[in-house]
Amino acid sequence: MDAAEKLLSHIGINPGRLSLEWVSAAEAPRYVGIVTSFSERIRSLGPLGVREGLTGEELAFRLRAAKTLSQQEKFRWILGKKTEFAREGNVYGEIFSQHELGRLLEGLITEEFQVQEILQLLEAGSLTVKEIALRLGLQPALVLRQVTALRRRKLVEVKEVKEGSPYYGLHLKGNGKQHGC
Repeated sequence: MDAAEKLLSHIGINPGRLSLEWVSAAEAPRYVGIVTSFSERIRSLGPLGVREGLTGEELAFRLRAAKTLSQQEKFRWILGKKTEFAREGNVYGEIFSQHELGRLLEGLITEEFQVQEILQLLEAGSLTVKEIALRLGLQPALVLRQVTALRRRKLVEVKEVKEGSPYYGLHLKGNGKQHGC
């Protein structure tokens, strides 16, 4: 739930649209109250993305990137190890606080979300670092760092150079819908 809330928040969706409650079969009135309250909250937030100020295209783009990110092995591995790292520690015996684990998860979401957005943009065609940065609202230096890392992983390659600017596109062998990280 923590990861889902962080991911929703990162992509600009109110995490209040997500709820998890534990209710036993013997708590019917409580269940009805929870469902009614949640339904009212969702109704007050309106359609997904509208209150958040996202166009349908922006929402679809971000949701695709978030979905791909959530399916990545690295992301799922961190989630699977969260409890172990908090209770038993890592291989060196270092135990992590919930705050440290939260920061680790937020950093991973930020990095991997940027990667997924870049890869998604490049599915449509070759772009320069400046064009990618402009479309994603990121600093060109950050995009260059991500593109360089993607080139090392053979997911992105230089397709052509025009007027001294390299145009990057998906690597022929790394152009599947699910981009491994």
